[in-house]
Parts: sequence; structure tokens; C-alpha cells
Amino acid sequence: MSNSLQGFDTMAATFAADVDHAFWLNFWISIILGLSVIVPMFYFAWKYRADKVKDEEISTATHNTVLEIAWTLIPTAMLMVLFYYGYSSMKILRTMPAESESIVIDLEGKKWSWNHTYAANKAGFVHKSAELYVPKGKNIILKMHAPINDVIHAYFVPAFRMKEDVVPGRVTKQWFNAEKLGTYDVECAEYCGTRHSYMLTKIHVIPEAEYNAWFEGNSKVGPGEKEVAKSKGHELYDMNGCSGCHSIDSDTVLVGPGLKGIGAKHDAQYLKDAILTPNKDVPEGFTAGIMPPFNMSDEDVSALVDYIKTGK
Repeated sequence: MSNSLQGFDTMAATFAADVDHAFWLNFWISIILGLSVIVPMFYFAWKYRADKVKDEEISTATHNTVLEIAWTLIPTAMLMVLFYYGYSSMKILRTMPAESESIVIDLEGKKWSWNHTYAANKAGFVHKSAELYVPKGKNIILKMHAPINDVIHAYFVPAFRMKEDVVPGRVTKQWFNAEKLGTYDVECAEYCGTRHSYMLTKIHVIPEAEYNAWFEGNSKVGPGEKEVAKSKGHELYDMNGCSGCHSIDSDTVLVGPGLKGIGAKHDAQYLKDAILTPNKDVPEGFTAGIMPPFNMSDEDVSALVDYIKTGK
């Protein structure tokens, strides 16, 4: 995945035009107000410079009622315009639709990956994916959170003009309604550590019929993607964002040590402890507290350890 962020040239959510309108209005009014101060300041500094004004020509000005009213009322009116459009666009963004009329998706942000968990379908199957798949024209509510021992992230979608903080130990919410089919970049907009710039994902906006067919199925990949057989350990490795910090097939250090050949160096118990209590025995040259502990069942930990040891 490229780490170049795109989408500012697209307005794909229903409220994107309102946000753009408020932004450009704010921008140009700020330019006008700034120039109304800066231009006269430089003009008068030039006009009344010391070599052009004699001491006997200097007089004390009292006041100018019309001018004083103008420079009070005009900026005030402009600021009220900024307030109105800023408030109205914020109200649209922050007025959450009813959950009964929306698709509610759980979003977890952690160093350095995103995970989306859908509600169970009619068969009881729960889709989990790093990338988000949504139908066109439907209200989507994201319930966002981060692990209690993680850091603050921000879910930013430029094409939607949407950004919301993802805070450890709290649930924050953001909604959107995508009105254009396509694939849109998502990036973390809150500096969160070493791999911050690689904390990327995608939102895929697809036709409603295609989404419904995928949602009611039990595919472990996105709509239209070919499912590749993976071991349970491989699925857990991908789902928990392990690849963001560790290389499975080389000795390359990303954030944590590379895992190639680690099964020959350490036994299964050491690897289990490294997953569940990573600060217990930190490898030389690495810092404690970077890797969060993972809360997994014994079965899941064993499957993940097997994958780390064998790469299969």
C-alpha cells in the first residue's frame, strides 16, 4: 500500500461539500481581514516615514466616528458569518443518525493498524477486516476505540472530509454516508509513534446489492476478492497488525525484531510470553513498553506461535 494520501480532490460523502464551503469561506474572509490590517500598516509606514514628515507637521488625531464604526461592525459581521457556517457544518458532522437506520461497525485503532468488526449476519457470521466495505448511500456509524494501553490515533478520510480521534479506554463515534462508488484512503492523523506514517487502510464504497451479498456470506476477504487459504495463526497475525512491527520472513527490524528463524532460537513458552506479557523479557537493543500485551485465548496464542515459528 502506498503511503501517499489522496482524496482532497474528491467529495465522496454527503457532508463533504458543507465542510469545503465552510473552509473556503473561512479562508477568504481571513485573507480579507488580514490584508485589511497588513496593507494599511505597510502603506502608512511608507507614507509617514521619518524622512518624509517634519516634526511641525505632526498632529494628534482625536477620533473618526464613521471609521470607528466601520472597523468594528465589518469585522464583527464577517466573524459572525464564519461562526454561522462553521457551526452549521459542524452540526451536520456531529448529528448522529439513529443506529436503527444505520450500519454500525466497531473500529479498533492500535499501533499501527486498523480493524473493522461488523455485526453478526443472519447466519451468525462476523466479518472482520483491516479495510472497510460499505454500501453506497447508507448511513454508516463507526464506534471507535483503542486498547487502554495504546496511544491516541485519528481516523482521517480526506475524500469524506472526516476525522475523529480514537482514544484509549473511550468510545468515540463518527458517521458518514458515501454517495460515490470507489476506494478511498484512510490515514492516522494523530502522531502515534514509529510506524505512524504506515497506519493506512482503505474504505471501499460498493453497490448495495454487492454489499448485502457479501455481508450475508461467510467470506473472510472483501467483496470480489479471491479467498486464499490461510492458517488460523496467519489470520491472527494479519488481524492483530503484527506485520506493522515485525517482518515474518526476514531479519529486518521495522519496530520490533524480525521473526525469521525465531522458532530455532526460542521455545513456544518464550513466544507465548512475548505475546501476552511483552515487557517480561525484552530483547537486547529494544525498548520496553512499545509492544502492547495481547489478550488472547490459549488456542489463539498457540496458533499464532505456530505461525511465527514456521511462517505457515
